[in-house]
Amino acid sequence: MSNDFTQRQTVGEQMRAEELSLRATIPPAEVPGYRLERLLGQGAFGQVWVGKNLNTGRTVAVKFYLHRGGVDWSLLAREVKHLVSMAANRFIVQVLEVGWDAEPPYYVMEYLENGSLDDLIRSRGSLSVAQASELFADIATGLNHSHGKGVLHCDLKPANVLLDQDIRPRIADFGQSRMSHEQTPSLGTLFYMAPEQADLNALPDARWDVYALGAILYCMICGTPPYRTPQMVNTLDTAASLPDRLKRYRDTILNSPLPKQHYRVRGMDRDLATVIDRCLARNPDDRLANVQQVLESLEKRQVSRARKPLMLLGIVGPLLLLAVMGFFSWRGLSVAQSESSEQLEEWALRSNEFAAKFAARTLETEFAGLFQILVQESNRGPFMDRWNDLMEEGKPFLEDLAQENAPEQLVNRLRQLPSQLRLQEYIDARLQRMMGGRDNPNNTAKFSSLFVVDARGTNLAIAIHEEMGENPVGRNFSYRTYFNGYHKDLAPSVDRKSVRPLNYQFVSPPFISTSTGRPKIAVCTPIFAGDEENSKDVRGLMVLTINLGDFQALTRDHLQDEESAATENLFAVLIDGNDGHILQHPLLRRIDRQARRDFRIDEEQFSKLKKGGMFGYEDPVSRSDEGNEFRGSWIAALERVDIARRVGNGSTEENRSATDLWVLVQEKSELVTSPVDALGKKLMTEGIIALLSLLTVISALWIFVLRIMRLPDTATLASRGKTGGDTGVASEATLTVD
Repeated sequence: MSNDFTQRQTVGEQMRAEELSLRATIPPAEVPGYRLERLLGQGAFGQVWVGKNLNTGRTVAVKFYLHRGGVDWSLLAREVKHLVSMAANRFIVQVLEVGWDAEPPYYVMEYLENGSLDDLIRSRGSLSVAQASELFADIATGLNHSHGKGVLHCDLKPANVLLDQDIRPRIADFGQSRMSHEQTPSLGTLFYMAPEQADLNALPDARWDVYALGAILYCMICGTPPYRTPQMVNTLDTAASLPDRLKRYRDTILNSPLPKQHYRVRGMDRDLATVIDRCLARNPDDRLANVQQVLESLEKRQVSRARKPLMLLGIVGPLLLLAVMGFFSWRGLSVAQSESSEQLEEWALRSNEFAAKFAARTLETEFAGLFQILVQESNRGPFMDRWNDLMEEGKPFLEDLAQENAPEQLVNRLRQLPSQLRLQEYIDARLQRMMGGRDNPNNTAKFSSLFVVDARGTNLAIAIHEEMGENPVGRNFSYRTYFNGYHKDLAPSVDRKSVRPLNYQFVSPPFISTSTGRPKIAVCTPIFAGDEENSKDVRGLMVLTINLGDFQALTRDHLQDEESAATENLFAVLIDGNDGHILQHPLLRRIDRQARRDFRIDEEQFSKLKKGGMFGYEDPVSRSDEGNEFRGSWIAALERVDIARRVGNGSTEENRSATDLWVLVQEKSELVTSPVDALGKKLMTEGIIALLSLLTVISALWIFVLRIMRLPDTATLASRGKTGGDTGVASEATLTVD
């Protein structure tokens, strides 16, 4: 018994072996039929020589017993008897011949040149899980054959397992073996011996060999046997006697934590770790009962490992199928949803283009109605009478009044003329009448002011429907676009003689009124001299102004009131084409006039809109604190406003002319695509529910299958361990004479 991997001799035996080794130059005897070639090893009781069979040339090992007096011949006879009885097994060392009556006695066995399992572990440190489990299965098979013959090894360890030319194991050294019915104790090797075996009164038990099997497998995988530590070795070496040493060994195993190092080895699986744990159980009742159960556990592991790829395929396959189905379903749904959304957006853009054209045409009709009102007003007899009277009465100073920096007394003089007062009274009455709707049958716009200017641009009379600041009568406005027809106002200091009045109907670009300070648009028509047909002599202009935001064409049907305008997802906007300035917008109707700011469409967006509308339009008002509800993506279409204007007095000739006004119709993108998005979400939810249901069914089926596929504990091995053969090897490192 030893605390090392192999059993060591006593000091006396080692000294005798050393003495013999100095004299071992020739074999101790001749063996008939064999030629002994070299000494393999020796011990206290004899020598082992390597030789050859003279007939077959087979290499063999011959074990001589040189000292009869020190040999327990009953143990020697038992070992030889047991080896001979198991000679047919592939995994047990073969005894070839016995010279029991020779002097000295000997027996011939097969020679295994690859040494012992102990040598292999020492050279490599540890073995892979795959190689260790394969060797373990072979050792267990040989041991099971031994138990089947009624022979318990009782000293199984790596040094007693030899390796043949194919690195296959052969169990050797049955010197401590017992028959299963014997009542004689047998001590094994420390760290491979079961704790209950470490007792001089213990009776042989098959579970001793089961423990040793587990210790061998643990040592192959971890490189050291279980429980072997420097501290434990020191504890055992300081024991005073053999019983004390055995007791310390038992107590240390029973009180130490269970070995777990094998769990951390790469490649270790749960089934093999369980086999090790059950073999090394400290309580014999918790241990596998015999080697047959060890083999059955290994067989279950093999079956489980063989089934694992199929089981993995059976589990992963449906999951992959579900994943592929889910991916393509999601992809198909996404593509269909995307295409449907794009089609809806395209349809919405076309619809908005139509709406923008309709709004622009409606606004053009509104302007046409305003032109008609102005033509009627400018041709009324009462107006012309008052106009002519003022032209006649003011003739002496109207030209001087048109000069830059005209004296203030001239302005006051004009305002005090009786003819101007009569014209002013008439203009006030006409604006009130138009505001009442009787002379505005189309109910086009909410008018802001009505005024007239002469051919030099001087304001002669004005009626304003709101609070007026500075009185503009007598002031010159020839620099205004509604007078000269330009796209933007000229400088107020422009040479007024170089500016000619309009001789056609005109819609001005937006401007800021000097009377009210509000942004306006002016609609004007020329006042011609006399009643001659097609007269081109312009005597002045009649101008009607409208506050931005008051065009009925952009509010009727879409923006019924301010409250609804704030929540609409589809509405029209009026834009100044010169700089993208937003003139009319639902938000501007709600913001106080003093709090209004300029909102402009950036040049890039405006350019895209002019080319045919755009998706993803960003409303400029959304950047303000008040414009939160206008944030997001819009589908927008743009249309320019044209007007049909009449040239000359009484002429039926009309020319269509583009204005600087544009109508933008915008619609929330999410409003257009929300039905498709809602349908997509619903289909996606239904798809997920279907996939989860299918996954649940598959999982339930697999649980059922796994329960059915469990192997019964009574499974047996029918074929393992029934082969035998001669491979002819023995270990140079471990075959010694005991």
